[in-house]
Amino acid sequence: MGAVCKLLSRGLVVFLRFVLCFCLNISVMGSGTELGRDTIVAIITLYKEGYKCKDIATRVGIGVRQVQKWIKKFRDGGGEDIPTPKPRSGRPRKIQNRTSKVIKRQLDKNPTLTARKLKENNPALLQDVSVRCISDHLLKDLQYRSCCAKVLPLLSAKNVRDRIAFSKKYKDWTLEDWEQVLWSDESTFVVSSGCRSKRKNWQDASHNVWRRSSSLEENRLAN
Repeated sequence: MGAVCKLLSRGLVVFLRFVLCFCLNISVMGSGTELGRDTIVAIITLYKEGYKCKDIATRVGIGVRQVQKWIKKFRDGGGEDIPTPKPRSGRPRKIQNRTSKVIKRQLDKNPTLTARKLKENNPALLQDVSVRCISDHLLKDLQYRSCCAKVLPLLSAKNVRDRIAFSKKYKDWTLEDWEQVLWSDESTFVVSSGCRSKRKNWQDASHNVWRRSSSLEENRLAN
């Protein structure tokens, strides 16, 4: 029974503290939370107009302590320039600019490279970088998109002309004529290929490729 009463009293204390913070508009955010530039400008502007900290906090929608903090910084700076939050260092980037340029150069040369293949081809640069991190870097930082390769015919214009000429030349041959021909081993000929092709043989060139978002938009407008 005593344990239950102690638990209920503790819960009541937490609830009362929350109500008190809400009524007095006391900031419950962590000390590491920083405000945006527009919010800081609004705080200083209202302070210059003669508003009290509590009224500024209510208007801006933040805690009183945050308002007092930035007003103090404004005063300490001479009361002229609006203070700015200090830049945070944060976690260092896994992929530096030099590595990013190497990746971009390789993808422009061979857009079929996967994130895993890029890691395997550059062990010195991407040894400590995960495949997921490389993929995110391609999508978010370099603005690449993984696309299905466009279906293109494997026959050139010359191939088409030669085949038409061959067909016209021998279109009147009879079965007896063809029986006189010595045939070589059979060969597989693929007329077209693409991601939607259901053929799975060594000549099928279906794959995904990396394309820049800008080039995709240009192709869309051109078509």
